[in-house]
Amino acid sequence: MRVRDWTGWYWVIVILRVVLILAIFAGLFSYAMFQGGFVSWFLFYSVTLLMILMLLYTLVPLGHFDVSRHLEQSALPAGEDVHVKVILRRKLPFPFLYLGVNDAMEKRLKEQVHGRQTEMIFYPSFKKELTYEYQVRDAKRGSYQFLGTWLTTSDVFGWVTKRRFSESADWLLVYPDYHHIDSWEAFERHETETRKSNQDFVEDRTSIAGAREYEPGDKLTSIDWKVTARSSKLMTKEFEDYIGQNFMILLSNYVPNTTYDTLQSYEEGIELATSIIMYAYERQLDVGMMTVGKQVHSFSLGNGTDHQKKLVTHLSEIEPDEGSGFAVKLVDIENQLTSGSTVIVIATALDDELLRQLKTISSRRKQIYFFLMTKLDDELDQWEQERQKELERIGVMTTRMNSGDIDARNRQKAGGQW
Repeated sequence: MRVRDWTGWYWVIVILRVVLILAIFAGLFSYAMFQGGFVSWFLFYSVTLLMILMLLYTLVPLGHFDVSRHLEQSALPAGEDVHVKVILRRKLPFPFLYLGVNDAMEKRLKEQVHGRQTEMIFYPSFKKELTYEYQVRDAKRGSYQFLGTWLTTSDVFGWVTKRRFSESADWLLVYPDYHHIDSWEAFERHETETRKSNQDFVEDRTSIAGAREYEPGDKLTSIDWKVTARSSKLMTKEFEDYIGQNFMILLSNYVPNTTYDTLQSYEEGIELATSIIMYAYERQLDVGMMTVGKQVHSFSLGNGTDHQKKLVTHLSEIEPDEGSGFAVKLVDIENQLTSGSTVIVIATALDDELLRQLKTISSRRKQIYFFLMTKLDDELDQWEQERQKELERIGVMTTRMNSGDIDARNRQKAGGQW
């Protein structure tokens, strides 16, 4: 977008400058006419030359510059450096006194640039192509937009200043960092369960969970004739799903506050979710995800490169919501949880409402792993300790995490840290 101040003060300043220039020109001309001689006419012609140059500055548009931006990588993991190259090409090699260039971007990205690296001043040159480069070091997770480039120049006295915004939008996607998982109890437990005998499998598969209306394609042997007789319509038996190797991640997008430690714990939770997604991708396991905040984003179970990319891209773009509505939202989405999946809950806080909801989900034969993202050196209050113990009593595997690295946390737990 092109921005210019068209207020009354702008026009007042322009008119005053024009009047001042005309007054100087008229004064020098009068002085030369009445005084005569070399000095007076030299002053007149010198000032006239400067005025002609100023007029050229006014007439030559900055629009003759074509601005483009080259990103070495438009998508990269968090923590890496972003290399940016700005290229200016012009059709007319008119030598500006100077040309100021400032690459414009979102504030969140601008805050990650050290100093004034995005700005550059080019001095008089006849080159048709001007370039400069800068870096965004240790890029943070997020989706960012480069907006365009500001071009600024003026005459030697600063009376005629020209400024133009050249739109050249580009997107930068910084993926969350993730940690390789060598071994994980949730997967190892699944592997043990999948080695059950055929008889055990049949017992699980024939455990009736309920009945539903008959649908085309259902086997006749699955029809529940007793329920059909009572309801006067064909009803099909529903069986308990066999526990397979798949995970459903529930990531709380709510944070209790926006302090540095809390936001850092939130970022670590995103890294943990990404690590689990990559873990499932490497082992060709099904994984789904729900991010629960003011808006709920749901991704069904799946695997493969496209599915993994979709999940990680979403984790790159989400932002935290301040509040405590996670448990309330779980009430609405509980029925969407796939039976037989291991539910992985990641949150930065554990309150009574969340405790009750986790107990409800656990009571419905769902295996839950709860990760509380917080600083290990922060002492849990008495109520938090009681909630954690209550979860463990009902079979919810609870782990307090200070990073997204499960292997590192396992080593800490082996050393006696909860």
